[in-house]
Amino acid sequence: MFNNLPITIIFSLYLILIIILDPSQKAIALSPSFELQQLINENHHWVQTYGNSTAQLKSNYTDILAVDYVSNGKNLNATFWLTSGFDNFSAFRFNQPFRKITYGMLINVDSNTKTGYNGADYDFYVESVSGNLSAYLYQLSSTGGYRIVDSEINYSKPFIDPNVLRGSVKLHLDLSSINYPSKYHVLFYTAESLKSDEVRQFTNWVTIPPTRLQLITSPNNIMIREGDELLIPARIKSTSGFLNDVVNLTIDNSSDVGADFNVSELPLSIQRVQPPLFKITISKETPLGIYSIPLIVTVREPSVATLTKPISINDKGGTVDPEFELSKRFPTVGYITQPLNLTITVIPPSTISDQFKEFWGVYGAFIGIFAGAFVGAFAKLVFDRRKKGHKDE
Repeated sequence: MFNNLPITIIFSLYLILIIILDPSQKAIALSPSFELQQLINENHHWVQTYGNSTAQLKSNYTDILAVDYVSNGKNLNATFWLTSGFDNFSAFRFNQPFRKITYGMLINVDSNTKTGYNGADYDFYVESVSGNLSAYLYQLSSTGGYRIVDSEINYSKPFIDPNVLRGSVKLHLDLSSINYPSKYHVLFYTAESLKSDEVRQFTNWVTIPPTRLQLITSPNNIMIREGDELLIPARIKSTSGFLNDVVNLTIDNSSDVGADFNVSELPLSIQRVQPPLFKITISKETPLGIYSIPLIVTVREPSVATLTKPISINDKGGTVDPEFELSKRFPTVGYITQPLNLTITVIPPSTISDQFKEFWGVYGAFIGIFAGAFVGAFAKLVFDRRKKGHKDE
């Protein structure tokens, strides 16, 4: 019955049959892929999660300067940039008995703070104990319980690069282990403990897909005539849904994107940062055209760092220490810095006709009402006089 069908149709039918009979061959919905992002750690705040002493803790090896993170939809890769390099790290830190050093990430896969542990549904980390590296992935419950999802004793993936001037470590999370979430949040952290004392450092939460900022002006299309001056109110909108607080706003004169922007031709000043207000003065010699003025904006976004399992855990599962759960929550503030463009169109100076149109556009309705009232009053006066004249006759 297939003798007269083209070979391509037969092959397509064959593939469809394979997918129907073998569900494992179906396409897998991956997590969002995105290019390299960098998170600057503005906090640098240590939290003592256990014990009452920080002696020999708070080292530069766990002090986070920044975190780079990138994903191809299948894996999430993160690089921690730390204050110190690892030239003497192995001898000084890894081989000390009773000492643990941890680099990890908390993952919120459903944007619901009522699930997981204070909103974090998974905890993935690599831990060094007595010179040995191990990786763990735990699922967290709102009940305070946790269970192990995966572990790798004698962790063998690339982790430390001793040749880097500033210290760095790498984490590699297989997103299939958390069921390829379509949207999720990640918080990066380090932990350092000695015996029963522990301190941790946290970044803010980051949103995946990455948050994008938008500059919205009023009006949307900014047109300014040669020889004119204009105040431009604006606001910053975020795709994360947070209400943004702008903390820094500058003109990026080093940006390649703004190659058509000349400070002498388009003198722009930032009158106010929150909410943004720009002032621009266009000279009569400014060439006509569309200009993109590059800006760098930093906004503050709320975030809550979530502390997870206690320092001593059961390898298979267990519960969080109740005292730890109730008293060790640590709120933080997140920052997002991104480039934005302010687009301005320079148009010819106004003619007498343009000035009349603009004048009428502003005052025409008022003049019409006034003129109508005047005509009505005048007509009534004429009518009354004529009526009085008829009576006198």
